[in-house]
Amino acid sequence: MRSAWEMTEETTGPTGSLRPMSSVDHRAFSEELVAFIRAEVAIGDHPLEADTDLVLTGLVDSLGIVLVVEWIESRLDITIDPGDIVIEHFDMVASMVTYLRGRSDTSLD
Repeated sequence: MRSAWEMTEETTGPTGSLRPMSSVDHRAFSEELVAFIRAEVAIGDHPLEADTDLVLTGLVDSLGIVLVVEWIESRLDITIDPGDIVIEHFDMVASMVTYLRGRSDTSLD
């Protein structure tokens, strides 16, 4: 099976396209991010939803957060300032989406 990093827009896999899009629905992005974390980053079999605390459940460690940040940057064609990588923004997928929607340079609607 190909990793999420290898998928293209034509792929119908769980994480879909990694190419930036002009406008991305935040609900679809959230689902795509959950799928990426589940397939490529999650440690263990704990259920994963947008409001699951990734760190407290042990699903994602610090290296996993780095992978998630890299994926988001690639997917949305943005750069996340290292100072913004704080637990309040990256503890849950829902927190990540809220943080990203608040940025002026993202295309999440």
